[in-house]
Amino acid sequence: MSDDGVVGRHGPDDLEGPSVGGSPTPGADDGVRPDVRWVRHRAPLGPFPRWGIVLVLALFSLLIGYRMFMDWVSDQMTPYDLPGAEVEFVIVEGWTTNDVVAALGDAEIIDNPAMFRQWLRCPTAIRWLIDCDSGIDYSFQAGDYVLQQHLAFPTAVAALQLGPLPEEVIRVTVPEGLTIEQTVVRLLREMPLFDEDELRAALISDRLAWEYYPASLPFQLVEGLLFPDTYQLDGATVGDELGLLVRMHRQFLKVVDDLDLEARAAALGLTPYEAVILASLIEEEALLDVDRPRISRVIHNRLASGWRLGIDASTRYAVGKTAGEPMDEADLNTVSMWNTRVIVGLPPTPIAAPGRASLEAAVAPEQGGWMYYVRTDEGGVMGAHTFAVTAAEFEVARRACMQKDLGCG
Repeated sequence: MSDDGVVGRHGPDDLEGPSVGGSPTPGADDGVRPDVRWVRHRAPLGPFPRWGIVLVLALFSLLIGYRMFMDWVSDQMTPYDLPGAEVEFVIVEGWTTNDVVAALGDAEIIDNPAMFRQWLRCPTAIRWLIDCDSGIDYSFQAGDYVLQQHLAFPTAVAALQLGPLPEEVIRVTVPEGLTIEQTVVRLLREMPLFDEDELRAALISDRLAWEYYPASLPFQLVEGLLFPDTYQLDGATVGDELGLLVRMHRQFLKVVDDLDLEARAAALGLTPYEAVILASLIEEEALLDVDRPRISRVIHNRLASGWRLGIDASTRYAVGKTAGEPMDEADLNTVSMWNTRVIVGLPPTPIAAPGRASLEAAVAPEQGGWMYYVRTDEGGVMGAHTFAVTAAEFEVARRACMQKDLGCG
């Protein structure tokens, strides 16, 4: 005990020496335990390795975020679908660019009006991002347009910058299967500014010549060489008779070229002009597209066998009657180069204007041994023909036609 009466750190026994007879007994509880603490130390990474990991992770996150953002921008810039149907679009006088953009979005001509608006403005900060041209003040003329749906931004702008349709636009449709005379009547009815004398004079213009027209024919006839289609005329062309006929002839030449008619006709032993004649017969005979290549096959088979074609449509052409007009015995026996009930082979010229499907069928006949066909509305399909190999099969089909009163005589 210390002088102040406080027990010290060591008790009374601590002041005694070792016990007599030797060292202290191992493990003896002498009241003293060593103050030993084990601490495991690790080498510090230091500030630079730690910040390096953080920096790598941050850069990786930025790259992923940038990629995702660029993909999003691309999605906003890309149309949702391929260019689609044509739609009539009107820009009203006084509309702002924002009004035009909103209307384009409503009509689905532009799929993302908000991004399109930014693309037109092309702010400097995002110019690199949306690939736009800065410094252009886009303005669009009021009027009527015909545009496709789902256009890319540059395509839509280019179409709008062409300007609206002319105020005076007339569309005239010349359907398949019309003769030249029927075409003249239709054009004079649909085109009030056309002059009949000028129109008929235009029909013999050298500008409607075709290199495959037979030199042996003692006359020039553009029958079958003016393509049936819908044509648009504006104020400058609405009274141009020859201009329209030239456009129709050029369209015919384009379709002939697209179909590779020359080579395909040659493979069948025909000239290009003969292929057009054959196509005109198909056009007048077929009511269904599925029948066109089969009718073509019958004509090819009959030509190869030296048979008369016996096509009533050619007889009507020869006597000047239209489909639906009855023909008598005198009509059927009329001696004419165009009456295939009398002549052997093809008529000297087409008998009508064939469309693309008939031109295609003329040089792509379906395989088969058919020598006859007759309308029977087979299978309950209006306008369907029955095709026969033998005369006996044809007679059965012809009776079915007569029973249904389909004009088989």
